[in-house]
Amino acid sequence: MPDSMELQTMEAIWNACCANYTDSQDVIAISFDEIRRRYTGTARHYHNLQHIGQLLQLATQHRDQLQHWDCVVFAIFYHDVVYNVFRKDNEARSADMADKRLATLCVTADKIQVVRELIKATHKHQVTPTAPYASDLAWFLDFDMAILGTPWEQYEVYARQVRKEYRLYPDLMYNPGRRGFLQHTLQADRIFHTPWFHQQYTDTARANMQRELQWFQ
Repeated sequence: MPDSMELQTMEAIWNACCANYTDSQDVIAISFDEIRRRYTGTARHYHNLQHIGQLLQLATQHRDQLQHWDCVVFAIFYHDVVYNVFRKDNEARSADMADKRLATLCVTADKIQVVRELIKATHKHQVTPTAPYASDLAWFLDFDMAILGTPWEQYEVYARQVRKEYRLYPDLMYNPGRRGFLQHTLQADRIFHTPWFHQQYTDTARANMQRELQWFQ
């Protein structure tokens, strides 16, 4: 998995996508500043700007595979914009915020709908094969899950960062939930949807999750 992007590069990608829909530099700048502030909150240890930058790096690397580049970029920026560990509707709330903000940027309704569906799909990480955006969704979800298949040193940092985000939960509450996520993911027929990620990342991802599970024994 590539290193995260510089903030300046992230903003350049944002500006380029938004410029396809609006000429208002003020609205573009204000919307990016809101995203930046959201992802730099003190409670953000993993779901932060570094995470967004890593997904953008992967999207850029696989851009030729994406049919709706702007939609995938907007979904990356907004998919964790609302992140509260005490709630279970973060994906839906993030999608709602994307809907409102993209409308102010004059993004067309059909593309806003695609962005909504991409973001909401991060709740269960499942792909509906018949969806017109199914290919982009598969790539987008794999970008989001790619951290699972990184070298152990990077994976371990991720796992400990997630624990920090849930630091207000005692081990008695956190450990069963995290263990359940790992076991559920390991039991799935496929962790990654695209052939490329499946081939490149699966073995390492399974080894990493098995190793983390040993923390809870």
